[in-house]
Amino acid sequence: MTDRPVVFVAGGGLAGITAACELADAGVRVKLIEKRPFLGGRSYSYEADGVEVDNGQHVFLGCCTAYIALLERLGVRDGVHLQRRFRVPVIDRIRGESVLQSASLPPPAHLMPSLLRFKSLSLREKALATFAFAQMRSTDLARHPELDDITFEQWLLDRRQSRNAINSLWNLIVQPTLNDHASRVSAALALMVFQEGFLRTSDGANVGWAKMGLSSLLAGAAREYIESRGGEIMTTVALHGLESDAAGISRALTSAGEFTADAYVIALTPGDVPAVLPDAVRDDRFFARIGEIGASPIVNVHLWYERPVWDRAFAAFLNTPVQWVFNKSKLWRQDGPQYLDISLSGAHEWIDVPAAEIRDQFEKEIQVLFPAARDVGLVRALVVKQREATFSAQPGVARLRPTQGTPVRNLFLAGDWTDTGWPATMESAVRSGASAAMEAMRSLVRSERQVSEA
Repeated sequence: MTDRPVVFVAGGGLAGITAACELADAGVRVKLIEKRPFLGGRSYSYEADGVEVDNGQHVFLGCCTAYIALLERLGVRDGVHLQRRFRVPVIDRIRGESVLQSASLPPPAHLMPSLLRFKSLSLREKALATFAFAQMRSTDLARHPELDDITFEQWLLDRRQSRNAINSLWNLIVQPTLNDHASRVSAALALMVFQEGFLRTSDGANVGWAKMGLSSLLAGAAREYIESRGGEIMTTVALHGLESDAAGISRALTSAGEFTADAYVIALTPGDVPAVLPDAVRDDRFFARIGEIGASPIVNVHLWYERPVWDRAFAAFLNTPVQWVFNKSKLWRQDGPQYLDISLSGAHEWIDVPAAEIRDQFEKEIQVLFPAARDVGLVRALVVKQREATFSAQPGVARLRPTQGTPVRNLFLAGDWTDTGWPATMESAVRSGASAAMEAMRSLVRSERQVSEA
């Protein structure tokens, strides 16, 4: 057993967990460190005033096959719910309520019945939206790299989409999936979302969510899986830096001491990676561009009411500062005070507003949207800000996202921000971890071959 290769993994988020699982299954000895006391990265929950709270509402879609496969691998697939058919209530404060849902038709026709009934668009806007869907479906993104250089808003305007259609339909999907407004995100990434979620299959956009806190779902199962296969996991251990020699990375310097390995997988945020790189490689263009990747914020407003004020599981909202509301009491099937989570993606205008002002503003908005809340006491409230929640999907980002393999023969990168072709999602994180593990395994095989030939 002692002659098995060793791979050091820094970062215990979904990318690091996936890389560690893949490597452990391949017979590699894994040493995984995580600076926080728990695994999960940005997919975590914690206890606040005696109740479990997610850092933010995470959902996945039916097209997120790699993430679903990870849940199955860890034996926690029963801990999530996935819609059998795409269905999202949309509550327009001005025009009333509609439902976007999938019909029993092939794509993109499966969306047309609900689109025709969508109250937030005029008949002309619906006809032009149908035209845009057709254009999306026929676009080969691999042949049009220039689409990464323009915003999705510009792409839509070029196809005669009105400002109202952009805000009421297209942004409804883009903002939560790309974590920013259509005016700020790459057309290429936005088109990818629609192609994968809505246009390849009729069930790609089915919405899924955890039936419990994210840490309860993933952290323990991931630890058990990796450790049962001989892996070692160390939490509250931070990576301070990597050292290199002529052969590649030679050791990792951590808060728990030095570690040597045959390969190193760095599954940190793009903001943290440059600081741990060896001086000899930090200025290489491959690594330097990582520092140019921007970030986009998310703000979540958690509200607990004495008794129920709303009976839906979740809904999207228009013509109000509220974007999405998730009824966590219903999603988690919990009794007690009703727990609502207001999720604000691309929250640039809220990230620097004091938490007390945000709480007061959205408590008032909920009272307008859900009149029952006016007569129900608020038990507690919590505002969670994530200034660098995801990488920014701004135009040009494709050129900045590095591959999982690097110019250093035994150094590999993982994270949703690496080049997976997907936006900053749990799916992208899992795919990146699997790719980094594959690249590391190839490196180990090459090294073993070179030793045997020598």
